[in-house]
Amino acid sequence: MTIAQIKYFLAILEYSNFSNAAEEMYISQSSLSKQIKSLENELGITLFARSNNKVSLSPGGKLFYKYAKIISENYENLRREISALKEDAPAGDVSLGVLPLITEYNILKTLTTFQKFNNIQVNITEGDQKVILHLLSARKIDLAILRLDYISKKTYDFHTICFDHFVFVCSQKQREALPENLQAISPDILSGVSFVMLNKESDIYKLCADYFSRLGITPHIRFIAGRHLYLLNMVANDLGVTLLPRNMVDVANFPNLLSYPLEEPLDTALGIVRLNQRILPLEADLLYHYYSDSGSEDMRSFS
Repeated sequence: MTIAQIKYFLAILEYSNFSNAAEEMYISQSSLSKQIKSLENELGITLFARSNNKVSLSPGGKLFYKYAKIISENYENLRREISALKEDAPAGDVSLGVLPLITEYNILKTLTTFQKFNNIQVNITEGDQKVILHLLSARKIDLAILRLDYISKKTYDFHTICFDHFVFVCSQKQREALPENLQAISPDILSGVSFVMLNKESDIYKLCADYFSRLGITPHIRFIAGRHLYLLNMVANDLGVTLLPRNMVDVANFPNLLSYPLEEPLDTALGIVRLNQRILPLEADLLYHYYSDSGSEDMRSFS
């Protein structure tokens, strides 16, 4: 019996069948089947009951699973502790998908604190919501920091780590066309302006579309931008106004932008997300709980 065989056994359970497990473990399906058959021969029992391309545990397989999980976890703990004895060597790594908001929400600061105290290497993949969700579902990454507004509780577990409020963003020149004593943006004002919006696949766009529908507004959208920095540049050049979460409004790089609260509030939530029922590596589990506990205070400050 080898550690590799134990990991193959656990992978088959996690991915529900041999073909998916083989793909994720970077081994051919025939080689995987041979490894499991060799393990069964050594143990003298059948581990799996196979039917319709899905597998379930035999009585012997259930007993083996109880101990296989412990052996695998102990092996990983041993590997990490030995690695930690090596000077400056990371104790492990975790793959994290993030929206392109590292600066705006202090994501890098919190990850640096986590890495410092846990000596764990964090591998960051940046992309939009749809791309990161796909990577998470395909188990190409362990965790993701995403907007939670449309996340399915049936598929994912998550913890909210901060809230943000949408604001109306315009240039100083565009401000001249608005009421002089403006305090907040009314639905009437929203009905009479031209918008620049983020791409239609983004949760920002979906939130705004639902918001406009709730207010009974048909917005005049002049341009669609792929990234929020492009969008801010377009607003700064008087091509339209926009709605964005407050912390995405970069006044340092766009000093001629102004923002105003909405009379009818629109909020969004950011959180740490994992697949339901997926057994995470210890490093990923530590990061998940770090954000659900005190480690997310830097990000909660935006609420």
